[in-house]
Amino acid sequence: MLSELTILIASPWLWDAAVRLRLARAARRWTPLPTVEQPALRWLVLVPARGEGDAVRPTLRSISAAKRQGQVDVVVLLDGDDPVAERATSDLGFQTMVKRPAGPTKGAVLGWAADNLGDRLANADVVFVLDVGSVIPSDFFVTFGWPTGADAVQAFLAGTGTGVARAAAFSERTAQLWHDRGRQALGWNVRLRGTGTAFTTAAFLDVARRLITSVEDAEATLLLASEGATTVLGPVELQVKDIKPEAISLAARQRSRWLAGQLGLLFRRPGTLLRLISRHPFEGLAFAAELVSRPLSLTGGLRLLGGIGWTIAAVAGGWPAGPTVLAGVLLASVASDLMWIRQTGVASCRETIVSFLSLGAAWVGALTLLPRTIGRWMRGRK
Repeated sequence: MLSELTILIASPWLWDAAVRLRLARAARRWTPLPTVEQPALRWLVLVPARGEGDAVRPTLRSISAAKRQGQVDVVVLLDGDDPVAERATSDLGFQTMVKRPAGPTKGAVLGWAADNLGDRLANADVVFVLDVGSVIPSDFFVTFGWPTGADAVQAFLAGTGTGVARAAAFSERTAQLWHDRGRQALGWNVRLRGTGTAFTTAAFLDVARRLITSVEDAEATLLLASEGATTVLGPVELQVKDIKPEAISLAARQRSRWLAGQLGLLFRRPGTLLRLISRHPFEGLAFAAELVSRPLSLTGGLRLLGGIGWTIAAVAGGWPAGPTVLAGVLLASVASDLMWIRQTGVASCRETIVSFLSLGAAWVGALTLLPRTIGRWMRGRK
C-alpha cells in the first residue's frame, strides 16, 4: 500500500523527470525552421513597466539603435504613473501610455494594450514584448526571419549578472538549448518566456485579452497550444540579453510570483489544459506535470537529495517499487542534466554546483513568500 501511495504522490515529479529525459534525447535532432520569404516585417514593440524609473533607459537605448534599420513602432506601457520613466522615455524619443488604475498583473497591462492600440496594432505584422532589463542587438529587426508556420517566436535569452543571477541565466540557457529544442524536435510548442517574445498580431490579439494569471508567458503558451497554434524558437544568433536579479531574496520574490501564477493557471485554466491534453496527450500531460512539480523539478540539487533519500528508503524497505522507481527517475534526471552539461560545455563543474545550490535556496525562499505573492505583481528589481 505504501509503495502504491508513494508512486501516486510522486507521479508529477516522476512524469516531469521522465519528460526531461525524453527532451534531452530529442534535442539532439533539433534544427532551425526555415524562414518565410516576405517583405520587411512591421514591428510593434511593447515594453511593459511598473515603477521601473530610469531602469528603462538601457532597454530603450538598445531598441533605438536597432530601430534605425527596419519598420519599428515602440510603446512603453506604464502600469500606473511613473514620472521618472516617462521622462526617460521622452528623452529617448519614444511614447508612453499609462494604464490607470495600475495592476494587478503584467498580463492585464498587455490586455489593456490590445484594447487601446487599435491603429498601431493594425499596422503591425509582429508584436514584440520586451521587459525592462532586456536589451537587443543592433541588427535584431533586419536580421530576424519569421519561422515558417509560427504564431509566436521566443528569442534565445542570454542572462547576465553575478551570483544567483548567473545561476538563473545558466538554468534558462539550459532550458532553451535542451528542453525547448527537444520540444520543437518533437513537434511540441516551446515555452514563451515573458521577454523577447514575438507574436503575429492576430495571435497577440487572440491571447492578450484573455490573460488572467500572473504568469502571462506560461498562460499564453497554454492558450496558443490548446488552439493548435505554434510557438517556436527564434534564430539562435539573435540573442536578447536579460539582466537577472542578483540577490537570492530578489530571485525568491520572482520565483514566488511564478509559483503563485502556476497554481493559478492550474486552477483557473483547467478546461484549456484539458483541450491541450485532448489535442496532444503527451505534450498536455507534460505541461500539467510541469505546473505541479515545481520547484523540485527545477532544482537539480533538490532532485539529487531527493533521489539519495529515496534510495536509502528503498534499501531500508527491501527495494519496494514506489521508492525504488522514484529514486531511479530522480537520479536519472540529474545524471542526464550533468551529462548534457558536460557534453555541451555550457558550464564548469563548479558553476553547476553553485547553480544547483543558489537556485535551490531561491526556490525555498519563494515557498516562504508564496502567501504574500498571490494576486500581486511581485517582480524582482533588475
